[in-house]
Amino acid sequence: MAIALRRGTRLGKYRLDSRLGQGAFAEVWRARDLVEKRSLALKVTQPDVVSQFGRDAVELEAFITSRLQHPNIVAVRNADWIDGRFVIATDLAIGNLESFKRNRRSSKFALQVVRDVAAGLAHAHDQKILHRDVKPENILIFDDGRAAVSDFGASKFAKGASETYTEAGTLGYMAPEQAYGRPRFTSDVFSLGLIAYELFTGVLLSWPFDWPPDRHDRFVSKVPESVQPILRKAAEFNPTRRYENARMFHEAIEAAVAQEEARRVTPRRRRRTPRHTPSPLLAGARAFQRMQGRHLGMRYDCYRCEGPISESMSFCPWCGTGENSFRAVTSYPLVCPECERGVRAEWSACPWCYKGRFESNGRAPRHDSRATRRCGARGCAGQLRPFMRYCPLCKRKVARPWRHPDLPDRCPRCRWPTFKSFLRFCPWCGRREVRAGVFPRTRG
Repeated sequence: MAIALRRGTRLGKYRLDSRLGQGAFAEVWRARDLVEKRSLALKVTQPDVVSQFGRDAVELEAFITSRLQHPNIVAVRNADWIDGRFVIATDLAIGNLESFKRNRRSSKFALQVVRDVAAGLAHAHDQKILHRDVKPENILIFDDGRAAVSDFGASKFAKGASETYTEAGTLGYMAPEQAYGRPRFTSDVFSLGLIAYELFTGVLLSWPFDWPPDRHDRFVSKVPESVQPILRKAAEFNPTRRYENARMFHEAIEAAVAQEEARRVTPRRRRRTPRHTPSPLLAGARAFQRMQGRHLGMRYDCYRCEGPISESMSFCPWCGTGENSFRAVTSYPLVCPECERGVRAEWSACPWCYKGRFESNGRAPRHDSRATRRCGARGCAGQLRPFMRYCPLCKRKVARPWRHPDLPDRCPRCRWPTFKSFLRFCPWCGRREVRAGVFPRTRG
């Protein structure tokens, strides 16, 4: 008789820590590998699944996934029968796409997810494997920002166009032809097309639908112009009008993104100062970084002047721009869609800007080792890291100005710490420092 699963249960070399999800056929647990000393995800089948479907059907997912070696497909690290249950061990993600609330999804993040999933499905289609259940719950997000396709339990090998498959998939994301038992490679493309539209607009299209569908204006404003017709073609109701497989879709969207990036980057390169001409401002900024940048977290470069900045700074202290994005480099697990600075999953508000407000994951805030203050609002358990402008739980504005030993001066406008002899602009309000005379001034 199979043992009941609970926190602390041992399955071979694994110890179960917390349940991440539960379905009709299996449970997913966060577990600890006691031999390799690392955390991972365990998918453990229910005890009666074997008697209903047989060992071959239960082992099919591991067999199929083992053929797929791609960074955008969740790799199986181990698969074995333990105490009467089939256990699949995979890398631990920070969550699935469904767990990332819609108002946390910036346009850049959404587009990157679509590109990652398209790359993973393209590799599967190259191996003649249909996923058949592409949905947000089966798209995992890892701490490096990478999206990967998981759960190939409904997958099948494509043997011919005339083959009829058993029912699989999820209503809402299932292609019309798949609902009638005739899935094709283009069916996975259709599911990804619906996910893409939902990511950008917050609306899940229900077929049949006419173009332009609901919230098309938001779709146009958030999706790059060259990418729009590609996503529209992927979500065509008629399968003959879609991309035949994910490989064709992936190549089309990558070409469109490259076209957009070339259009944005080329003018900026023409305006940049040649690298062989040294910048006195940048040299002074690097000197300040060596002296005090470590304590201030200045490990990033401003996109405009390339001077060192920290994620908590609202403005570059060297050129004054407030348009830096930390989406691709932040060490936080999530990103605020407004200011594109990092946030934690248990926060309900962005502590760096006022606009970023969203639903938390429902978990109680854990102790934050980097916090140095408590929120002053009555009944709020918010913990404040240095230079936060708002409480991440109640969104109350920080009333008492911050202090820092490496920034001895006070900005006359915001009263926050600065260093007038070095910094050309206040990092918090963007005010130009009148007495910043140590380093020569250059145009920002």
